[in-house]
Order: sequence, then C-alpha cells, then structure tokens
Amino acid sequence: MNALTRTFVGTGSPAAPRTPDPEAIRSLFIEAQEDFSHWSRGYNMHFGYWAPGMNPLDREAMLERLNIEVASTLQLPPASPVKVIDLGCGSGATARTIARLFPRAEVTGVTLVHEQILLGVKLNRAAGVARRVGFVLSDFTETWTGSGSQDAAVAIESFCYAPGSDKAAAACEASRLLRPGARLAVVDGFLVGDEPRGLVGWIYRRWCDSWAVPELARLEDFKRSLARAGFVDVEVRNLFWHAAPSAVHVPYVAFTHMCRALWEGRGRLSRWRWRHIAASWLSLGLGLAPWRFRYCLVTARKA
Repeated sequence: MNALTRTFVGTGSPAAPRTPDPEAIRSLFIEAQEDFSHWSRGYNMHFGYWAPGMNPLDREAMLERLNIEVASTLQLPPASPVKVIDLGCGSGATARTIARLFPRAEVTGVTLVHEQILLGVKLNRAAGVARRVGFVLSDFTETWTGSGSQDAAVAIESFCYAPGSDKAAAACEASRLLRPGARLAVVDGFLVGDEPRGLVGWIYRRWCDSWAVPELARLEDFKRSLARAGFVDVEVRNLFWHAAPSAVHVPYVAFTHMCRALWEGRGRLSRWRWRHIAASWLSLGLGLAPWRFRYCLVTARKA
C-alpha cells in the first residue's frame, strides 16, 4: 500500500506516525491462510451477523448472513447485469455470495495477496461462479479499474488497512470506481473519538501490530471523508449485538486451532501465525470497550 501511516499514543507522549511494510500484510495473510479455514469453511474472514431465529452455534450461517446483509444494502436489480467490486476481498467469499444472489452480476475482487487469488479461483470453480467472479492483484486504493465502471462496491474488514484515520484514499478510490447513484457498503471496526490510552490503548496497539493494521478509522473522520469524496446518504448501523454471537466463538476456535497447529508443527508456529492467534483473542478485549470501538456497517450513495 502507499503512504500507510500508523498512529500510536503513549502514556504521556503525542501520537507518532508509523509506516508499516506492505509486505507485513502479505506475510500475515499468506502464513495464516489455512488458519482461516478453521474459522470458516467458505473462507469468510470476518465476524458474522446473527438475527432472531438463527442458531447462534452455527457460525458459518452467521458469517454468510453478514455477506447477505451487506449485499442487500447495495439495492441492485436482481435480474439485470451489474458490476460489483469487492475492495480487499480476501479469497472472495463475499464476492461469491453476491454472485449467487444476483445471477447476472460480475464481481471483481481486489487483493494484495496472490495466494488469496489462487485459493479464490479454486473456490470459485467449486461454487460454480468462476465465469462471473474474478480477481485483481492490486492495492484497493489504486485499482487501475475504469472510472465509473461499477454499479456497487463493498469492503468488509478491509478499509482498516488503508492509510489514515479517515481512510480518504479508500473512499476516493471507491468514489472514482462507482457510477453516479451507485452504492458503497463498508463493514469494519471503528474508533469512537481519539485513540485510547491505558490498558484499552495497549490492547488496541497490540491488536493493530498482530494483524498488520495501520489504524482503525475514526468513525466521524470516515463519514467526513465519504462526504468529501462525493458520497451522500451516509448511514451507520452499529452491528455490535448482531456480531456478538459469532465473536463468542473466537476463544474456542482460537484455542483449539492453536493446539492443533502446535501439534502439527511440533510445537512451532511462524511469527505471523502466532500474531494471528493473538489478534483473535485481543479482538474480544476491543469488543468489551464499546464506548471506544464499534463494529459498524456504513453505507453511502455516490451523488
């Protein structure tokens, strides 16, 4: 990524910018790729969405339901040919859901990680959507895709990897890609106010390090960034209670996966796999501070 910055707040010193190596992002997702299969059969790399009537023990159904909820906000005509771009797509789980929901949709996933594309191509074939779901190996703030070429854009737990607390580069690129009237849906963790200090701040900084995240967006900064990029009708839904049932699965999955991985690796794990496991536990700490962090669905329409 270009010009990534990170802000850390010490107990008594002002924030200092940090620029992580983009290779750290690739290394994390390359080394931890198989770890995600223990979280989701479909390689959904995000929290889930629980709704009344759903089984809170069925994690895969909740993960898939989040994809469906996001797709529903795009307001796409179900029987018309449309183009959708997934900015920071992982191995394409959300893209495949959109392709299934909209039979004439063409979905493009954007990722920095070549190994995710190789896996995604296999999964697309298995799902029968290989002709309608493709990938671009690129930074999602500079996709090289045509201006005004897309009917919708989604970004699930990916804009946190964009630079700055306002994620302006990501918002501007999404605006450039979308035709007038098209919609953007973003699901991510957001800071409410300034970066926290004390114990919560320590957890937050360790979490950022463990998942190679420069910093979470500040919610108000991000909303202003969307407005500057030409978006209107910006709406924010706090998904905390919808995501909580899937988050409860984290301790069990992280512990059992750690034991399995240590057994298979004869007591050894790579640095990024350790960090990935640590970040899973640290996510619970962030979730216990809802006055500082929110897990939100942000939608907007390009004017």
